[in-house]
Amino acid sequence: MKQLFVSLFLTVTISIAWSQAGISVTPGRLYYKLGLGETNSQTIKLMNPNDKELEIGVSFSDWNYENSGANHIVESNSLPNSCVNWIQVLPSSYFVIQPGETKEIEIVFKVPNDVKTTIPVHNAMVFFTQLNPGQAKDESGAAIQVTVRMGVKIYHSFVQKADPILEIADFKNYTDTDKTKFVKLQISNNSTIWADGKVKWELFNNTTGKKNTLNETDFFTLPSDLRELQLQLPKDLEKGKYTISAQLTFGETDVIKVAELDFEL
Repeated sequence: MKQLFVSLFLTVTISIAWSQAGISVTPGRLYYKLGLGETNSQTIKLMNPNDKELEIGVSFSDWNYENSGANHIVESNSLPNSCVNWIQVLPSSYFVIQPGETKEIEIVFKVPNDVKTTIPVHNAMVFFTQLNPGQAKDESGAAIQVTVRMGVKIYHSFVQKADPILEIADFKNYTDTDKTKFVKLQISNNSTIWADGKVKWELFNNTTGKKNTLNETDFFTLPSDLRELQLQLPKDLEKGKYTISAQLTFGETDVIKVAELDFEL
């Protein structure tokens, strides 16, 4: 039977998704707040839920966010906020995880003494790649070989304590080419620290008085990011005048900001 080779690149934050992919990694993000010349070490756990050993290789990349919030992965040391060279993975860049074993990996982060502090946040991605492909079958039953690469995001800030500053840059509604209706919310990160949070959406029909709570949206930002969040409106909306509200909650103190948009169908 013909075999296919499939390489899966997964950067995820949910252990369930990791275990289904063949490697469980936790946590998916590490945060370091260190000054010049300072060092800190954190530990992540890799688990092999399979019935065969996994050979794992370590590699690095730079990354930032696209406006949509998707990860933009590029070659190491190609972005001005790269901190790839400040990271050491212990015990080594190659190791084996036995079936059912959980292995602790140390991520050592050391800030050089002579770097400029004008860039408020640095980041990098540490990849853990399965070097011995696993066996699986596709929907048609054909045999495939699957190798998995998991990414752990690294964040660094020189600032020990900083409050994120997020502003609502724009809020509008539009209809795409197949007449599906959306709203688009733009959020700008005007601070010197990363910021993540969620948006709660509520739709109110001013004609009938009917209120509809929509799904929440999670978002992540870096300094100077402009994040665009798109929400598809229900397809069965009746004619009338509407108000949709977007409630942002972010930061350690759960700062709340609210934007409202009026439109008519």
